[in-house]
Amino acid sequence: MKLLVTTDFSANSKGALRFAQTLAKQSKNVDLVCYHAIHFLKPNMWSDSFYETYQEDETERFMQALKKFVYGVIGKKDDSFVNIQFVIESSISIEKDIIKYAEKNKVDFICIATQGAGMLRKVMGTHTSYIVNNSEVPVLVIPSHYKAKPIKKATYLSDFENFKTELNKVHKLTNELEAQLEVLHYASVLSNEKVVEKNKALLKSTDNENVKLKIKENNLENSLLENVTTYVNKNRPSLLIMFTKREKGFFESIFLPSKSAELTYSTKVPVLIISK
Repeated sequence: MKLLVTTDFSANSKGALRFAQTLAKQSKNVDLVCYHAIHFLKPNMWSDSFYETYQEDETERFMQALKKFVYGVIGKKDDSFVNIQFVIESSISIEKDIIKYAEKNKVDFICIATQGAGMLRKVMGTHTSYIVNNSEVPVLVIPSHYKAKPIKKATYLSDFENFKTELNKVHKLTNELEAQLEVLHYASVLSNEKVVEKNKALLKSTDNENVKLKIKENNLENSLLENVTTYVNKNRPSLLIMFTKREKGFFESIFLPSKSAELTYSTKVPVLIISK
């Protein structure tokens, strides 16, 4: 498993490193790439050769700062990771370059820390939203305050579309982490009963017999976001997993809730967002 953790050297970004360390301790198969991007400005009066020397010196300075920051969080003697790589890139569009690097280097997950409560809502109002909406690489969004603890249970929020394919992807991760998996589905009057029954039967198969299914009624007085928030805050899974669509649909219904939901949403668990 290859994990790209982005950092700006702030205290807020430490949560992503702590989560990466948690993954590494449970899977024992994690390569860590610590990534920092910076835009080097070139004054008009500087020659190309002077600028190149300046850029090389600054890159090395930032490289040392990156190593110091990372080891300050995970400990220099930590042996959880199979390999640790440090990357400093010159970048004009940081979000695009993070995605480009991840795809080019066959990263399995991009891991980003997001500050504050109401994390998922904040994702859509920050640069992280660009990465979530445009990356083919799955994105882990981690609360900045995250404290390392074992990943014991993952809740997979499903709309029951492409269920078998999605479940296989999720199961692969939770099996590697030896974590319990539960499927959370919100039913409505528009739900296709045949599809629901088919997916129930799938979960009763030998491969999925240990997967728990929770079907909840979608309380129409609240947005789906509010209902999910209530469930997650009450049940406290170690990880929330969802799949996104590029076009308007289930994902948008979660991230564009009512104004009241924006005020009350305060889920504080790591979230894995995977492109459909």
